[in-house]
Amino acid sequence: MKQSLVSQRKPSSFSVLTLNRFMLGAATGAVFAMAASQPAVAAPEKVVVYQAFQSIQYLPLYVAIDKGLFAQNGLDVQKVTAGSGAQGVAAVIGGHADFSLQDPMTAVLANLKGATLVNVANVVAGVPVWILTPPDSALKNPADLAGKTVSTALPPSTSTYLLQRLIKEEKVAGVNLNTVQIGTELAPVSAGRAEAAAIYEPQVDQGIASGYKILYAFPKAYPGGYAFSTMDTLAATIKSKPAMVAAFVKSVAQAEALIQQSPDTAKAVAVAEFPTLDKKIVETAVDRLISQKIYAANPDISQQAFRNALDLQEYIGNIKPGSVTYDSAVDDSFAKASAK
Repeated sequence: MKQSLVSQRKPSSFSVLTLNRFMLGAATGAVFAMAASQPAVAAPEKVVVYQAFQSIQYLPLYVAIDKGLFAQNGLDVQKVTAGSGAQGVAAVIGGHADFSLQDPMTAVLANLKGATLVNVANVVAGVPVWILTPPDSALKNPADLAGKTVSTALPPSTSTYLLQRLIKEEKVAGVNLNTVQIGTELAPVSAGRAEAAAIYEPQVDQGIASGYKILYAFPKAYPGGYAFSTMDTLAATIKSKPAMVAAFVKSVAQAEALIQQSPDTAKAVAVAEFPTLDKKIVETAVDRLISQKIYAANPDISQQAFRNALDLQEYIGNIKPGSVTYDSAVDDSFAKASAK
């Protein structure tokens, strides 16, 4: 039987090639059309924050970075250690940093010299200072420090100013202060050159692990809160980049909430940030800082907390009473907005 012409006819190479090209073009066009329909993803905004020191007290900043909270809010945050609060503030004034983290009074003092810094978020909301004595010490209270030597950080240091005020208010006579580099305050006690030390964490729990005892706890002296360390920025930055400042403060708020909700997460970040320290010491220090309300539960800088910090500076003579107001030094609007 004769085969039909239809069964014998083969498609030309031209028609196959044309069909393939058509299909490829259609597919490519569809891909481009789909891509064009997707909203563009904005690149994260780069932000630089200078911290006075690498400090376990600054854990909210580290949690915000390490747990990706800044990134979730569209920010790419770079942390730089300044070496002192004054250097951190100088970096902001000089345009090298968007924010700095340290004692808010450092920014206030800079403003008295012509700067325009504004504190926008509380990070350390209690006084993280304790006076420790060695295991064999008979000292029991501040009055027992009369005629003794106490090691403390080189000024300017809030721990030293607090110690000086305590000595004066308690009328403790003949106390000699042995000022040393911050973080080394226990060394003179261990060497027998001091009978007590005013120190921060994690040195507190390092000392306790070695048998040292707490003679005095400053956190209990300020139940209304204390603006110990805050984030500041330039007034011009608030005006020109309000969305960035809002995202930054929101991220800090989320980190502070996470620390309260999940201490284990906070401790894991702290251990990673301080790999050379004993893990148990770091975890115990974080527990102490949480339980004694040292970490801010939110970024709000209350008037009472700011007043407590300002009172100390006025007391020691660094700031003239009446020369600084809360409204001139604090913009709490971003902190309040982050709570909504």
